Amino acid sequence: MLPLLASSSEQQGAASASDGIDWEVARQRMSMLSQMGFHPFLMPLIMENRDAIGLENEQIKTFRAWRSKNRVPLIHTMNEIIRARAEFQRIALNPKTREEVLYAKQEEIFRLHRKVLKYQLSCRRNILDTFDNEQWDNFRFILTENGYVLDE
Repeated sequence: MLPLLASSSEQQGAASASDGIDWEVARQRMSMLSQMGFHPFLMPLIMENRDAIGLENEQIKTFRAWRSKNRVPLIHTMNEIIRARAEFQRIALNPKTREEVLYAKQEEIFRLHRKVLKYQLSCRRNILDTFDNEQWDNFRFILTENGYVLDE
């Protein structure tokens, strides 16, 4: 499985002095897993650019609280998806596997994807409730600089 947590050597190298997290590593790893769903992982990008966005300490605390509560369960769910996808591919190549088994396994994967989406939408809501208009404009600029296509 793809480890989503930075190793100690990675953390020592470029970790933010204020939170001990290398947000660049987190963003890279989350982008590798973005194929699991349609909603982007925004928190690493926000924390990496918190000065440019103009986040205040209380807002950073709000985001860290969300992360502390949801990060580990989200990572476990994403690892379950990786495991379930690998298992699906393995059993799909077995001619003795019945179609009903494959449908059931695919439904399990869909259920896990919905669970990840629930976390992502919770994060999105947290962002929408926390940013003011100027911060949202700053973040939209950062998103476009990172290749995201936005609605007007």
